[in-house]
Amino acid sequence: MIIYAFLAFFISFFLSFLLIYLARKKISIIVTDHLHEGPQKFHNAPTPRLGGLGIFLALLLASILAFVKGDSFKVDFILLVFAAIPAFSAGLLEDVLGKLSAKLRFILIWASGTALYFLLGAKILRLDLPIDYFFKYFVFSYFFTVFALTGLANSINIIDGFNGLASMVSIIIFMALGYVSYKVGDYFLATICITMVGALAGFFILNYPNGLIFLGDGGAYLTGLIIGAISVLLVKRHPQVSAWFPFLVCIYPIFETLFSIYRKKILRKISPFLPDGLHLHMLIYKRLTKWLLGPAADKLRRNAATSPFLWTICLLGVVPALIFWDQTSVLMIFSFLFALLYLYLYWRVLMPRWISKK
Repeated sequence: MIIYAFLAFFISFFLSFLLIYLARKKISIIVTDHLHEGPQKFHNAPTPRLGGLGIFLALLLASILAFVKGDSFKVDFILLVFAAIPAFSAGLLEDVLGKLSAKLRFILIWASGTALYFLLGAKILRLDLPIDYFFKYFVFSYFFTVFALTGLANSINIIDGFNGLASMVSIIIFMALGYVSYKVGDYFLATICITMVGALAGFFILNYPNGLIFLGDGGAYLTGLIIGAISVLLVKRHPQVSAWFPFLVCIYPIFETLFSIYRKKILRKISPFLPDGLHLHMLIYKRLTKWLLGPAADKLRRNAATSPFLWTICLLGVVPALIFWDQTSVLMIFSFLFALLYLYLYWRVLMPRWISKK
């Protein structure tokens, strides 16, 4: 199984390295970050946004390796890659063109979720809640599943924006999902997880701390979609795994997305699709790192200092999820506690008394 991780790492690393080299040769199609101005841009030097290409190619070649090796899950592996193409393409086109509408991107990601639902049987059939009865109806199961997959793909894109943030959070999530997949004997899901860990690690060492290449929308959508697919399949295929296990593992990007929608739609009365500068990671960058490192600290140093705070927050959900992966009631309690802690931290950073006491 480890061969998949090594293959994915080297493919992702070398393709990312090549893109960085081409960008420095001023090949215009490689560097398109000037097309993506907005509140989430925290760098000055032109940088390629195509890190997702290495991750997709690593996943594709890993699926081919599964065929060559004759693994029992080889067909499922290639179907997973095929299903991910629309979502990855949506992000890649946005990375290159910078003008793909949010509606079209949503439709393409929805198409990937639909493909996963029908080709791989990635269906949510239970939440370990009283509403589980309704999942026996196709319409309810289909729309709930694909909406969840689409939302998770977008949630990784929402937390992207700082060097090492989305990639390390995703590595942590895949390691947790892979551990439980291996524990219950699901070597297909465990292999996908270790492949994604390798691919993301190959990208991460070129992205953090100096931001030589960015994940881009393509990489974020692809990563989020695969996380969603593993989460749904793990719960569906293994009744002993609580439906709240993947939820708690992914609770940081999920809650960030839900709170962002609430903050924009309810509190600010604007479209939830509009970008703003009030995500928790942005507030940590603007306030906490400035307070810790001093107002004279350069952007790159503060950028790199932001991500470890969010890695820690992610682990606050992942660690108890790993310990209590088959105990629904305990997982629900920790999910509630995480939400409270997130809100407390958010308002403390948004309206900090500690800055005036520095």
